[in-house]
Amino acid sequence: MLCNEAKRASLSLLLGYFADVPFQYRVLVPWCVNLLVNLNLPYLGSPVRIFKIIEFVSIFFLFIAFRTYISYFIKNELRSSIFSLFLFLLLPYQYVYCSLSFGALYYPSDIPSVLFFTLGLIFIRKKNFLAYYPIFIIATFNRETTIFLIFAYLATTIEKNRIAHVLFHCLLQVVIWLLIKRYLAVLFANNPGPGYFVNFFYVNLGMLTNPVNVIRIASSFCFIWIAVISHFKLITDEFTKRSLMVLFPFLSGMFIVGNIIELRIYGEMAPIILSAFLVIINNVFRERMHVQ
Repeated sequence: MLCNEAKRASLSLLLGYFADVPFQYRVLVPWCVNLLVNLNLPYLGSPVRIFKIIEFVSIFFLFIAFRTYISYFIKNELRSSIFSLFLFLLLPYQYVYCSLSFGALYYPSDIPSVLFFTLGLIFIRKKNFLAYYPIFIIATFNRETTIFLIFAYLATTIEKNRIAHVLFHCLLQVVIWLLIKRYLAVLFANNPGPGYFVNFFYVNLGMLTNPVNVIRIASSFCFIWIAVISHFKLITDEFTKRSLMVLFPFLSGMFIVGNIIELRIYGEMAPIILSAFLVIINNVFRERMHVQ
């Protein structure tokens, strides 16, 4: 791995359930690894190898999920398959290359969280709550950023004649999220660490005084967010356009609970920003083909 293990949330600490909270609250992958170790299945090898296998499987299914997601608004099968490959440009930059200069950190919950977020967007779009709620529950045991799926649901489904219905589902998701977070807090009550989150607000304010940090943050997602803003009118898919509203609560929340120069903390927004960018690229391509 090109990334380093976090000192207070190393793989061994996570597997032993002794890591600092809130990192230990992201317990889904450690649970899976311990289960597979105890099953003593052939070919899996050491716990570290199992972590790597889970990472690989997560990336594989993330590609399939993202390909499925963009196929809803990019109807050409070949084009949507090719466009899906953009994901393999963004993820290494976001999680590895941009952070190598100051020590990229590996957290086993990171890539699965992007997979779960993409699946959540798919089931929200399809209005498939029988599939959405199990994914939401499982994903919350992986990482607390599922709270922003609630904002995605609200932004993409709210309509004047369905307000009560939408608010009911929002409330139900909030209650589920809070119950899981409370369960994890009780389960790991004796673990060291600050608790539900680390307050980075004042640290992040200081970070913004350094122009190098500002450039690093701006480079997130390989700068494609600039095209999304400058060509916003070309985003013709309503769901994709509305989903971008999640960025406001997400970035506000990350400014409080995350180290803003660690670009990995923005990973869940990859399917939202990249899908908007690909809608723009697709529409530009179609316009030029039509002109020719």
